[in-house]
Amino acid sequence: MSVKKKMFSKFSSILQHAVDALAPPMSLQEEFVAHWKAVTSYFCDNKGEKVPVEQTNIPAHLEQMLILLQEEEDSQVERGMYGPCLEYLLQHKLLETLYSLARTDYPPGMKQTVLAFFTRLLSRIKQPLLPHINVHRAVHRLVKVCGEVKAAPTEVQEIQYLCTICAKIKMDPYLVNFFLEMPKSQVSESASSSTPKQPVSSVVASLEQRLKQDFGLVTALLSLSNSADSRVAVKACEGLLLCSSFPDQIAAHCLVHNTAFCSEFTSRLVRTFKQLPDVVNPVDIENLEVKWGMDVITLSEDQQTFHGKRHLVSFLSWLDYCDQLISLANPVVGEALAISIHKDFMVTTLQPALLQLSESGAISAVVYVTKILRMICSDQLLKEFSKFLLGEDRCLEKPDGDTHVIRSRLIDRCNHLSEDVCLVTLKLFETLVLKGDEHSIHNLVLRNLIGRNYYNNNSQDDLISSLGESSKEITKETNSYNVKGEYQSTVSKETGSPNVEDLKESEQIESNVNKEKYSSTKNDAHRDTKESEETESSDSGRCSNDTNENSSAGLKENIQSESNSELQVSKYNVSSQCIEVEHSNDVSQENNASSATETENDSDLPLSSNHSRTEVHKIVNSFLSILPEELKSSYQTVESGYDMYLRDAHKQYVGMAAVCARWGYPKEPCIIEGYESETFYEGAFLRVLLDKLSHLMDQSYAVNLQLTSVISKLALVPHPNLHEFLLDPFLPWKEGVRTLFSIFQKISQDINCQLETEPDLGQKLIAARKKLMGVSQNLHRMEGQNRLEAIIIIEEFCKELSAIAFVKHHAAVTSDI
Repeated sequence: MSVKKKMFSKFSSILQHAVDALAPPMSLQEEFVAHWKAVTSYFCDNKGEKVPVEQTNIPAHLEQMLILLQEEEDSQVERGMYGPCLEYLLQHKLLETLYSLARTDYPPGMKQTVLAFFTRLLSRIKQPLLPHINVHRAVHRLVKVCGEVKAAPTEVQEIQYLCTICAKIKMDPYLVNFFLEMPKSQVSESASSSTPKQPVSSVVASLEQRLKQDFGLVTALLSLSNSADSRVAVKACEGLLLCSSFPDQIAAHCLVHNTAFCSEFTSRLVRTFKQLPDVVNPVDIENLEVKWGMDVITLSEDQQTFHGKRHLVSFLSWLDYCDQLISLANPVVGEALAISIHKDFMVTTLQPALLQLSESGAISAVVYVTKILRMICSDQLLKEFSKFLLGEDRCLEKPDGDTHVIRSRLIDRCNHLSEDVCLVTLKLFETLVLKGDEHSIHNLVLRNLIGRNYYNNNSQDDLISSLGESSKEITKETNSYNVKGEYQSTVSKETGSPNVEDLKESEQIESNVNKEKYSSTKNDAHRDTKESEETESSDSGRCSNDTNENSSAGLKENIQSESNSELQVSKYNVSSQCIEVEHSNDVSQENNASSATETENDSDLPLSSNHSRTEVHKIVNSFLSILPEELKSSYQTVESGYDMYLRDAHKQYVGMAAVCARWGYPKEPCIIEGYESETFYEGAFLRVLLDKLSHLMDQSYAVNLQLTSVISKLALVPHPNLHEFLLDPFLPWKEGVRTLFSIFQKISQDINCQLETEPDLGQKLIAARKKLMGVSQNLHRMEGQNRLEAIIIIEEFCKELSAIAFVKHHAAVTSDI
């Protein structure tokens, strides 16, 4: 019987073709209707049969209908007008009928065919179809059947259909309202409570109802994002990326609160993180480059590289996707997802891993967090990680007052007995500083420095008085610091930045004050230098020409000439510009203070508390002269490499300044109201860094290298208070304040004592440097090699700090021109 039917069907088809050939040509509408009737007639003539749709003429007829619609659209003279074929499709609700056929999937495979038809219709027809009720209603209904069955054979067609809709909405964001609908329970409740309301209350109620709408498009995409087919999963994630970026606030609210969007993303992060290996090699993690969508790692590759690479790539690629989505999403969506990751991933999963007592487990957790921070680019997610690691406290820090468990534990681990724990923790803090997050830098260091409590206001050698702005006592202005951590544009007069009233003072008073202050400054500085030599206190870093006279005059000339010659080799040509500025300022000072030139010269002037244009060479020379000349092993090798430090400092500072530009840091050192204190406490983080720096000679080369790297990154931060605390040796400090320079001086004294007992120390340093460079043939470890390597690090670190000071000085000069 079936054979007869097939023969009859073929005969009918041949007869139809013959009739079509002999009959006169039909219009587009007639041909369109004929194809549609051919589709519907199949269901009337073949009831109960389960022949696959591929073996029928349905796909061919539907394809011909699409071709006719395109021909009709192309032949129309007036754009925006519906042709007769399209009018027929809309009036007779053809899409509704096709949706019903797809829902039943009869004949088998009909769902795939209908999905392909809808996709081609929306993508090929240029006229706006979705606003029509008979289109978007059927389209939305078909959306809700997508993703219902896991690993369904229609996944490819489903994701193509959903992504086409997302692209259409992206082009016209208002269309998203057609894909939001009230849940059935809410519809029944609103229908039952149809009591008259006041106009205002009705508007509020309407808004509340709109916020409770379902977002079926996102639900379907979330289901397909878990597909075993990686291509389908990636396309679903792309669709979610588009949905999250829709500007409509109602849609964003519905996506966050009425779908499993945030919970799905966070749970996947937790699930992939828990699959990571407990013990890893930090080098393997650091060298791993991962991007979302390119995370296909085979089992053989996983075994050939390192154990757990496949799981690590899976976790990091999903993290990268979340980070990209937060960056591009509607702010409502981005913030909600970042908070969800903080609450359900960081607190529940990362915190126990970071606080565990197992040394190997703690190392792995810190390495993972460091890698996460390096990959993060979105501000919102970085902010949540910063709050998670350091807490939300922004007030002035007090000794033993840190209540945030993770912050306290991480800072303590910087001084851990285990070198591996110490190294990975220091790298974590270096990464935090490099990211340039305002809260991280404020929480770690700035909140303890913006009160300028380290500055000795009562010192007779006040550096600001040497500028002679006024004969009156200098008063302080305070900057207001808002809740966002942004600085207002008021500057303390202690910084030497003159205001309009200062400029109105007579030149005679200014000249007399300058002469008087310069004389008292020089005498007081001479007395302070003698006292510091007797007590060996940390105040030995004050500026005085007499202090330099205590050292060898020949050494001073050598250091200055070498530094000047090295500064001139900078490829970005900053030294020549700064020398010109310094020369012009020197000439200006000589002309304005001619009465004082008999007893004072430029080298006798005290250094100002900020990036002094005329005194930067003193800062540079002070760091370069920490070690005696005979212990500078770099001068005995191929080249000193100072130009390299200048180029690196310039590049790094430009990057850091660009990141921190939006935080509105002041240009001059300031005092922020609410952060002032009689005593100075540098904070737990700076304290542990200075403690470790003071033990430089007793630590390993790797720890010292990482320690100096963290400090140099802090020195690059363009905040004037942090700059002067780290890089200005000549500031009048309060008693007991430790600085980089004061610690270097104490270490230098120990090294000089060692030099007296070991005349061949210089040769040992050269041999140790060659060993570090890999050019030495001696494979045996030298006696006291840790101390030799520490001296080499001090020499190179001082070069790096002086280069940073010079580059920041040049940036301050050029920004004011």
